[in-house]
Amino acid sequence: MNRTRARTASAVALAALVGAAAGLLAGGGAATAGPNADPPRNTAAPTISGTPREGATLRASPGSWSGTQPISYAYQWIRCNAQLGNCTPLRHKTSRHYALRAADVGRRLIVSVMAKNAAGGRSAEASTETIGRRGTRPRNTALPAISGTPTAGQTLTSSRGSWTGPSVSFAYQWLRCDAQGNGCGAIPGATGTTYALATADVAHTIRLAVRGWSAYGSATATSAPTAAVAPAAPPGPAGQIELPNGLVSIPVTSVTGSERLIVDRASFSPSVVRSHAPVSVTFRVVDTRGYVVRDALVYVRSTPLVTTTPPEQPTGQDGTVTLQLLPQPTFPLRRGHSVQFFVRARKAGENVLAGVSGRRLVQVRTAAPAG
Repeated sequence: MNRTRARTASAVALAALVGAAAGLLAGGGAATAGPNADPPRNTAAPTISGTPREGATLRASPGSWSGTQPISYAYQWIRCNAQLGNCTPLRHKTSRHYALRAADVGRRLIVSVMAKNAAGGRSAEASTETIGRRGTRPRNTALPAISGTPTAGQTLTSSRGSWTGPSVSFAYQWLRCDAQGNGCGAIPGATGTTYALATADVAHTIRLAVRGWSAYGSATATSAPTAAVAPAAPPGPAGQIELPNGLVSIPVTSVTGSERLIVDRASFSPSVVRSHAPVSVTFRVVDTRGYVVRDALVYVRSTPLVTTTPPEQPTGQDGTVTLQLLPQPTFPLRRGHSVQFFVRARKAGENVLAGVSGRRLVQVRTAAPAG
């Protein structure tokens, strides 16, 4: 017998077997049909859903049928080899659901659906792929974790942890807990991989529950709690920039109201003046909140006037400015002596003695010329 004739013989045998199963499903015969009754007719084939692996459960759907209503449905599961040959109806397997067993591994299943009404009964079938071996349900091997700053207005990010098991899918649920991480409740709508902290979270801790599931079962793992969520910090001044050293730089235009400029550092080079060579001095300007201030105009002059007086110059992004001074012949070069300087920082456009300006006296030590 060639392959085509063999396949034809197999199909004929299967059709006969399915027909016999359909006869069993039909039971004790059809009810008497009315004069206008139409028997069932299949318009969309039955289907089987579920993962074709040992331990999983299959579910049959009858498909779509036309004909006189009502139509009732009966099911018969049939086990075949991988080529849909050598088929055998399974005793007592007549519900829509079928739990796959070890005996099904390497085989295929058919479900025969018998549709029956007052005019008679007809059947239609669906088949599975080859049934695989049992899988294992998901198992968590490293707990989920949460990263981010626990402050209202900030966004937390999730890590689902590590899991074992085939074809695992994941679902997320963020939890609001008490300050000790207990008494947790699901946050409505918080089912994504990130969570934006709200005012309602302040003084609470946050945890993340991750559910892993597959055709073989599911498991849930919960992260450790965050620290208690802090209130949102008040917004900083306009134009603020965080510097690499951790300081925050603001423009002088953001220093308003009751805030003032402060010349908080002064550094001379050289630190002890021994000649009439040029001297540089670096100032840093901050405001009364501790921000370093850029674009503040800085002015310096010696008192008495024993050096040149450079023009005002603006501070840079780090709040500093360096000015050059040239000692005059009257600059005292004596051991144990100091020269004072008046320093002023101000905002452009404001009165030099008003507004947010800040003033300070600094000094540099002097010494007799070397040699």
